[in-house]
Amino acid sequence: MHNAALKYCNLEGSYGLLDIAPSELDVHIDRMKSEGYTGFNVTIPHKDAIYRMAGGHTKESTQAQASNTVKILEDGSLLAHNTDIGGFEEALAELIVKNQGATACVIGTGGAAKAAILGLANFGFSGVSIISRDAAKAAALAKDMEAVLAGQIKLIGTIGSECSAENMSVIVNSTPMGQNAVTVPEWMNAFLAKMDSKTLVFDMVYSKTRYDTPVVALAKSKGLQAADGAEMLIRQAHKAFQFWTNESPPVEIFRAAFKQSLAHQI
Repeated sequence: MHNAALKYCNLEGSYGLLDIAPSELDVHIDRMKSEGYTGFNVTIPHKDAIYRMAGGHTKESTQAQASNTVKILEDGSLLAHNTDIGGFEEALAELIVKNQGATACVIGTGGAAKAAILGLANFGFSGVSIISRDAAKAAALAKDMEAVLAGQIKLIGTIGSECSAENMSVIVNSTPMGQNAVTVPEWMNAFLAKMDSKTLVFDMVYSKTRYDTPVVALAKSKGLQAADGAEMLIRQAHKAFQFWTNESPPVEIFRAAFKQSLAHQI
């Protein structure tokens, strides 16, 4: 997507993948600075660490207390940004209309969960349940985000078996469940089975093939509406490109490049 956007804007540069272990993050960031990198994205498990490492933060990253997009400034310092929030909101807007009285739930407690909570609050949801295997961790995140949102939305930390299905409009998976070797836990079957058929399951994991992610497939088998994180990925990539380059190519450039990549998959 980014290489397609660079070509569209006639900009020199390239975008590629670096596989970095958490224990080596500092070393690799220093190397990237010395090699002339001007920006980068980070994903699980680096979103919280890179936020703490950065010397400057945009409003979005400060709210989320996590970063997925970073600009390397001329003095070598890092400016942390978060495009997950806006990318999530724009993707969600393609799927549902705003409902001020509806509730939602977010599965997970990491940086992506924070972005989802902020996006849901901006979207007008009245309450969000935060689901974790560790109820104490979920409760702690609810308390932290309540401070950030200043009472804008009601947050409850809980576990799946205790989450109410009443008026549940959207379920967001912000964890890597179903990705690579991370299996979808058994409790998800019972959790989704108690939801109304109008409930939307939004999986932040995106399929790298033409097939549904395991979470989306499970939701559809329960008669629920479901979408993966492909459109969110496209939207956040567009926002990251704008952040790095101050250029704003059409979103369709990113969407077309993403779809072309899938066409080469089995």
